[in-house]
Amino acid sequence: MGSVPAVHAASGFIVSPPILDDDNHEMVFLVGGLSADRTTLKPSTVDIEIDGRPAPARKATEVFSEYAQAAAEANKRWKPPLAVGLVYLWVKDIPAGIADAILEGLSGFLRRIPARTNVYATLYGRKRQPIPRLKASEIASQLHDIGYLGGDRPNLADAIRLDLRALLGDDSPFKVLVVVTDGRDHDDYQGESSADFVALADEIRNAGVQLMVVSFAPFEADAERSRKNLVHLGSSGAVRRAIESPLGMQAALEALGQAIADMRRVRLDIPWGWRNFGGTRRIRLDVAIDGRQRVIEVGEVTLPARKKPWLVAFGVLLGTLAVAAGAVLYWRRRSVRPGDREDEDSSPVVAAAHSLIARGLSAPRALVELTRSFPKEVSTLATLDASVFADERFPLFRTRPGRRRLEELRALLAHEAGDDGLLGEELAEVLSRSISSGAPAEQVASNIAARVPEDQWGAFSRMALDDLAYALRASGARYPVLASPHARGVALEIQAALRSEGRNVGRVVAVGWLVRVAGQGERGETVRLPAGRAVLGRAPGCSLRMDGDTQIAARHAAIVEQHGAFFIQSVQGEVRVEARPVRGSAPLSDGDTIAIGRSQFVFKCVSSGHAGPS
Repeated sequence: MGSVPAVHAASGFIVSPPILDDDNHEMVFLVGGLSADRTTLKPSTVDIEIDGRPAPARKATEVFSEYAQAAAEANKRWKPPLAVGLVYLWVKDIPAGIADAILEGLSGFLRRIPARTNVYATLYGRKRQPIPRLKASEIASQLHDIGYLGGDRPNLADAIRLDLRALLGDDSPFKVLVVVTDGRDHDDYQGESSADFVALADEIRNAGVQLMVVSFAPFEADAERSRKNLVHLGSSGAVRRAIESPLGMQAALEALGQAIADMRRVRLDIPWGWRNFGGTRRIRLDVAIDGRQRVIEVGEVTLPARKKPWLVAFGVLLGTLAVAAGAVLYWRRRSVRPGDREDEDSSPVVAAAHSLIARGLSAPRALVELTRSFPKEVSTLATLDASVFADERFPLFRTRPGRRRLEELRALLAHEAGDDGLLGEELAEVLSRSISSGAPAEQVASNIAARVPEDQWGAFSRMALDDLAYALRASGARYPVLASPHARGVALEIQAALRSEGRNVGRVVAVGWLVRVAGQGERGETVRLPAGRAVLGRAPGCSLRMDGDTQIAARHAAIVEQHGAFFIQSVQGEVRVEARPVRGSAPLSDGDTIAIGRSQFVFKCVSSGHAGPS
């Protein structure tokens, strides 16, 4: 039903390509992974975007192993959408106990994946011994009957390519290749050189195969080259586990099998137009795991047209008419004055920008907060129509300070769009060191947020995939690791972690104060408001006591701070904000003028921490 690309998530994540189900008109994804402590990563939600827009509501998710068992019981001819390749070193001189642990671990792996899964196994030493295709339920006993192979100068790369060719001959849409190795490779008879594992990683990635590598320590003489081979092999987006004991080997292989069994099966109805008229769409997954969002770029998915040519032509005609009607409606709406559009829904990102600016955030801070909640929409602020300054729904933008702050925000976005798209030196250095060391994305994001100026890391977190790839390649001359394919996957995960940085850590700290501009008292006097609730009035217990003004009640008004936002409440007396009377409670924006009795103040505020858009 068309061509689909492979998905390569950051290390630890397992994501299938889109699995297209013609019978049910569905697109299916398998999503999961394995944490550093070998526990299964279980997504709580998986949201799908098509061409940057939310996809139609996905159906309820289900555990892959439970779905496979039910499908196999209902239909004896049912076949899992999964094929597995096994490549493992099988020579006498591997460390004591590792050989037995490999067999026990692979048996545990095979018991956990669906029993009808096609499995292709290749044992290797200096030579390779492939095993014909068998079902997962059949192959475990076969592996125990094979004797050791010759162990001088093992040839890992050839064994992987041999198994990969067999695996690619399978018609299952989701292919997994498990490699158990110490990393040694000798691609010539004398054993003086090693294969190009960067090129091999590219082959695996381009083939759409999810690689899983479990490694153990090689002989000391080969350690340095073996380590490099494993690092280069992992650049394909592999799930990697390094073990130090036989027990660790068995546990690692069984954990990989359990991670596949525990993957969530996410189903999505393919939109009618795409299903019938075909075309190419860009797919992206937003995965929530342990309260954190992970962004996985699937890439372009192409479906062929299923309708007859005349029907396609008819659809094109209808589309043309719809575009024409839309153009007429657009120009009609542009001719309407802003005051006549009060019933229209405002853009969420514009409303969020208004809220953040009202709360006293600087333009760089506001831009970071908007990126966290609107990573794709925030760029639209750079081309915002000037009518927003006259829109009654956004009163702050009609004031001079509000307009200035919004223009600063738009200028930052315009500068990003017009610059050379390169990473700053400090940011490139932190990324390079972090990717080389394999540090977790959350730790890298915290390090970047602490060391790199906010405008620079904020711009990095907003980079689209193409811009990100260009920036990493450009920095690769100075920091070679950034030019590797593996770096792009890690950088995407760091971007997502940056956008969520601070959401669940600490709390918002907001400070508000009043500056007297008229009435009894010294003009320019500054009064800081206490945290939580500040009462203004003549009574002795008031936070701001104004006993010299007879027009002020004992407890005239109160200013309340909630999650970084400020509100003023009329308690016993009249309050005006920007000359408008307050009934009940009203939000306060940085720079608002407050009139109480004969006194007049300018309200000011600043906040730190994750403020949020609302």
